[in-house]
Amino acid sequence: MDGVSGTDTSAVDVGVDRLLAGIRRLTALADSASDAETIFRAMARELLSVPGAEEVHIHHLGSAEDQDELVTVYMFAGEGRLSYLAPRSERPPGVSWVASTGQSFLAAEAEEFRVSVPRLAATGELSAALLLPLADRGEVEGVVILVRRVAEVFGASAVELATALVEQTATALALVRARAEAGTDAVTGCMNHRAMRRRLGEEIGRAARTGGPLSCLLMDLDDFKLVNDRHGHGAGDTMLRAVVQALVGEFRAFDRVARYGGDEFVVILPNAELESAAAAAARALECLHALPRVGLAGNGVSASIGVAQWQPGMGTDDLLEACDAALLRSKRQGKGRVTRASQSLV
Repeated sequence: MDGVSGTDTSAVDVGVDRLLAGIRRLTALADSASDAETIFRAMARELLSVPGAEEVHIHHLGSAEDQDELVTVYMFAGEGRLSYLAPRSERPPGVSWVASTGQSFLAAEAEEFRVSVPRLAATGELSAALLLPLADRGEVEGVVILVRRVAEVFGASAVELATALVEQTATALALVRARAEAGTDAVTGCMNHRAMRRRLGEEIGRAARTGGPLSCLLMDLDDFKLVNDRHGHGAGDTMLRAVVQALVGEFRAFDRVARYGGDEFVVILPNAELESAAAAAARALECLHALPRVGLAGNGVSASIGVAQWQPGMGTDDLLEACDAALLRSKRQGKGRVTRASQSLV
């Protein structure tokens, strides 16, 4: 290896059960995760648990135009996390070598640490640093560093297991990004946040050109956290899907239902004034009341809704903020109701 010092790693046998268990967990998460941080944190938990890393550092590689690169460090079973920006010009030689070659290597001697990962070596005692490429379609997007400060050097089985987990993480990240680009929420199948903002911006542009009305509503499910706390996230996801199906069936074919995040949803209503949008929101509440209310007292699913109509000069954020202000008033007035933006400005 030019410019770095360490041992080139190669594939060896590893316990099949341990390997498959970690891969299954990451694969299951890839089916529901909606952001990259969720995947990175899960990978860190696996690497801290199974191969026995004491720290996991993820060096996110920037483009040639970026002056700084993000480095994220996970510790304490993945619950501890810190991040910082490092100048691209000070990228560790070991990270640069992995980025350029797409290969991994293990540093286990003081001189290897000093040459390959000098910043890490300066933070205290080290017994091993395993550097692995995080690649998508042959392009290295990041370098994962497994650190041991007290425990013995990573054995061949740990190296192979860590390699497989990082490779599976790359696959999971690719799936999350593909869904985001397609504009689909992983859990409910409706539009995701990014697609919603893009569509709302398009509708605002159309309303500005034509002078036609445009309304939007923001909905928050009441006491949804209790479902997750008492019955688990699987039950919560089932409820979210049922809510989306009900909303899609209730609103017009050209209205758009989107998941804003968590248990919040947005519905975009082109050619709808505030009065008709509020009436449609009230009908949606009645529809939700007919759904099963998992693990909670009362009938159906309750939600609070804020409705606003676009006005000239409003941007995407302005319209969503007007909906949010109305939603907050619905919550304060006792939940389970529709509030118009004009009413929220009292």
